[in-house]
Amino acid sequence: MIIPYQYRTVAFTTIDGDLSQRSLEAYFATHDVYRRTRFVVARSADRVALVEVDKDTTRANTELFCPVRGVTILAGPADTVLVTRPEVDTAVPSQLARVAAEFPGRRCVVVMGRYEHVNFILDPDPLVVHVLDVGPPWPAKFCDQVDRLLDTAESLPAIQTRAQVVDLTELAATEPAAHYLLPCRGGGARVPGAAISYLDEVPPPDPGWVLLGCARSRAIHDHFYPDQADALRQIDICPARLASTAPVPPGHARITKCCLLEDRIETRGDTVVVPWGASFDLVGEGLRAAGELAAARRAGARETAPRQAAG
Repeated sequence: MIIPYQYRTVAFTTIDGDLSQRSLEAYFATHDVYRRTRFVVARSADRVALVEVDKDTTRANTELFCPVRGVTILAGPADTVLVTRPEVDTAVPSQLARVAAEFPGRRCVVVMGRYEHVNFILDPDPLVVHVLDVGPPWPAKFCDQVDRLLDTAESLPAIQTRAQVVDLTELAATEPAAHYLLPCRGGGARVPGAAISYLDEVPPPDPGWVLLGCARSRAIHDHFYPDQADALRQIDICPARLASTAPVPPGHARITKCCLLEDRIETRGDTVVVPWGASFDLVGEGLRAAGELAAARRAGARETAPRQAAG
């Protein structure tokens, strides 16, 4: 997969001809390119091709424009599509990958995006990171944070997210009760037909309630209600624990959260864990780690596959 890190290395030009090797060589034989140009999107009528140019590098260090010594067609008209998406920031790899997913039959997707800047993605193969969260709120906050961060993450590789949201109402149904105790009002969780209390408000104790919370919530409960600690029924909603029970496919990774972490991230098997309520900086750190983990797991899966086939 190729996505130029700086789209100023990508030029866009309209030429005459059929975009064959011969016509492209003829065009560039009489047209110099800017010294930073490496790729050229060549358009002829409604057809486009992606070309890599070989420049005179000695002149590129001293002159603005350089003659072209050779032309390599990376994707011809049959493999290339040009789309206009004013809302897409073409400097962000994950945004380009989302557009490319709409054209599964094309090896190269060229996007004219925000500010009319042009960039491309060749042979799209984004990393896959699953995002495990619980809801409500809707949309699930952590999934929303990750997607918003990827919308501006120029320095991260192209990542495709797959949301895995566990509905707290469905979890509650696994332990029927007339009264549930939730950590706080955040998210507005409701259980039809049942009373709801919130641990952070320290409500009057009820021996029959069920705690819908994690290990931290359990510790807080036991602090305020020590006489009920041994008999408390609990449904564990910790996303990190839920993640540990459901591995992701080979070559993929996952990111989730845990309130037992406060100021750091951890990698646990196929999952990167960030603090519950993490800042965008920490979520970004976790997402970078998850991308690196996905890349390593993908490489490992590809190394293993030939050996398995041979066996």
